[in-house]
Amino acid sequence: MEQLSTDEKNILKLLGYGADTARTTAYLAGITGLDTRTVRDIIRRLVIDHGVPIVGVRSGLKPGYYIATDQDELARASGPLKNEIKQLARRNRALIFAQIRTDWLEYLSKGDQDNG
Repeated sequence: MEQLSTDEKNILKLLGYGADTARTTAYLAGITGLDTRTVRDIIRRLVIDHGVPIVGVRSGLKPGYYIATDQDELARASGPLKNEIKQLARRNRALIFAQIRTDWLEYLSKGDQDNG
């Protein structure tokens, strides 16, 4: 494992083991004094660059980040990521094939008149 930065060490120390110890981004940011975007970036680096099995849960009784303790926790966390990847791929395809228009505001205002 590559040397961790001070911020990476601080975030890692605050993360608990297992789903019952999930910590929200806001909590991690508040304790460390970092902004939430930086916290998310640090977590991304810890996972991708350092191989720490940090998972995130966005809903349920205990949303937040935690260090996975078993394959079941990893599997539960990867399902929503797969769905998000599919949605992002669909959005990306739509953007690639979208027509560039300069008249969106005019189009929208006409729509308002037709519906009003």
